Amino acid sequence: MIKHIVIFKLTPPYTAEEKEIFLKRLNEIFSPLGRKLDFIIEYKTGINILDAAHAGDFVIDSTFSSQEDLNRYIASEEHRQAVEQASGIRKTKIAADYID
Repeated sequence: MIKHIVIFKLTPPYTAEEKEIFLKRLNEIFSPLGRKLDFIIEYKTGINILDAAHAGDFVIDSTFSSQEDLNRYIASEEHRQAVEQASGIRKTKIAADYID
């Protein structure tokens, strides 16, 4: 199994209301991917509840049976569309892929 974890941190400036809107939008964009691609074993998204400078704001936690399936996900039209839809939200991204 391959775990694929992505963490987004919103880039200021933004108000508390804007942050809430941006995080809700990221969830709306990425959450459905787990149901759209049948080769994904597990796919969860979440909004961070910890208010700390070192914490990310939004996470995608997914599991694939192989590196090939992870590559299929990254190259899929559904993923590319999600990335494009989220491109207007200012954020940084960190990712980790590991064998589980």
